[in-house]
Amino acid sequence: MDYTVSEPTVLVSGIQTPEGPAFDGDGNLYWVNWEKHAIMRRTPAGEVSEIFNTGGIPAGLAFGKDGWLYIADEGDDIHGVMRILPDGSKSEIVVNHFRNKPLNGANDLVFDANGVLYFSDPWRSSLDNPIGGFYRLMPDGELDVVDSGLCFPNGVAVAADNSYVYLAETQRNRILRYLINGDGTHGPREHWADTTLPSGPDGMCFAASGELLAAHYNGSGVDVFGTDGKQTGFISIPGRFTTNCCFGGPNNSTLIVTDVDTKSLYSVETTLKGQPLHDGRTYA
Repeated sequence: MDYTVSEPTVLVSGIQTPEGPAFDGDGNLYWVNWEKHAIMRRTPAGEVSEIFNTGGIPAGLAFGKDGWLYIADEGDDIHGVMRILPDGSKSEIVVNHFRNKPLNGANDLVFDANGVLYFSDPWRSSLDNPIGGFYRLMPDGELDVVDSGLCFPNGVAVAADNSYVYLAETQRNRILRYLINGDGTHGPREHWADTTLPSGPDGMCFAASGELLAAHYNGSGVDVFGTDGKQTGFISIPGRFTTNCCFGGPNNSTLIVTDVDTKSLYSVETTLKGQPLHDGRTYA
């Protein structure tokens, strides 16, 4: 392990079901509280507030270069992707159907370098009901299936060089990846990494040095994988139900981890730096 991490400290507590952390360019931290249908924000000064209520089950967040905050929502009224202005003053549905059929319910999402929005669609999928999907929304609005027949597809992350998009398949305890071709097409499913029991990988993010960090639901922390898909480390968090992680802070080296068990967001200082995202932020 070529990095060090601090002991986790509680950044925010008393949040019933935190997930989907994301920073904006001003250092504000956003996350979801899906039990309360809420989109939350913490300012750099530490002020916490609810900025929007979807009325559904928001699970993942990602900023677009257009300045909107995109929300993956599993609720039956939305069951797809919506977006809001960062102050919550305006909202709209982005996509919730494919070929005139409702999506299952989106869980997590990420933009690639070309403005393509990838999102997982797991709601009500399981080992006994493998109906989960993985989609990409093109900049022109075309929706394309990347993969199907999945058992709760979950966290999504894109490699720094835009070569692959990675997908956590939670109930099969594995991480998949798909080649992003130069012509815009994608390659077939590749089984890239396995996670240890119990449960499996949830939300994910990349470090600038190439490590993939995956929140381990029911695993009390974050698994760290090398570029070859082998686990190289583990970042322990007090709670059992770790749901997602992201980098932020002044040097993009603060790891934020959400945990449902302790109803908290944790802050971990690391010698790793987060991989810059395609979210419109200016990175040092």
